[in-house]
Amino acid sequence: MLEITCYQCGNKVFKKPSDIKVNGRPRDHSFCNNTCYNKWRADQHLLVKKRWLKFQREVWGTIPVYRREAGKCKAYGRQAELLAIQSYLPREGFTEIDDFSKSSNQFYVDFIATYKDRRVLVDATVKLKAWVPEKTALALSLRMPLYVIHVSLIHENLYFINEVPAGRTVSRVSAKFIRQKYTEFFGNQEGDD
Repeated sequence: MLEITCYQCGNKVFKKPSDIKVNGRPRDHSFCNNTCYNKWRADQHLLVKKRWLKFQREVWGTIPVYRREAGKCKAYGRQAELLAIQSYLPREGFTEIDDFSKSSNQFYVDFIATYKDRRVLVDATVKLKAWVPEKTALALSLRMPLYVIHVSLIHENLYFINEVPAGRTVSRVSAKFIRQKYTEFFGNQEGDD
């Protein structure tokens, strides 16, 4: 029996050599039981997730508004819609853009436009990940494609247009796009410092 120190709780326990080694190599970390191992693994997962969220915020930015401040949230959302309709959508080839969000905030999508000689539904958001199940259902029943444009209000000319396939309920900015923009903005550094 060998004495080991648990990497999570620091307790000293005795284990058989076969429990300490895997494939003849010593483990980087040893644990006294599965409970300590699972707690360490959960903590590591949260740490990785926090690093990724920090990385996303550096690239995309955040809006200085609390969730419950509906008036300010609507103002930021309208600002993103105006950026989309005035510059981003025409730049990407969208024409004949009808702005439904200007007249009512109760309509499911913000714009109906023509893209590649076809009428499409377009929704604008400031979020990196948008939950759009009703909008995809509407697009499916109208037999029109749905596009979601994700707009960053912090960095100029930073947006991501995503075509949402039928049946998908989430539109998100891809991780590859975020890493690419990080390299453009901050050079060839790592984003999880």
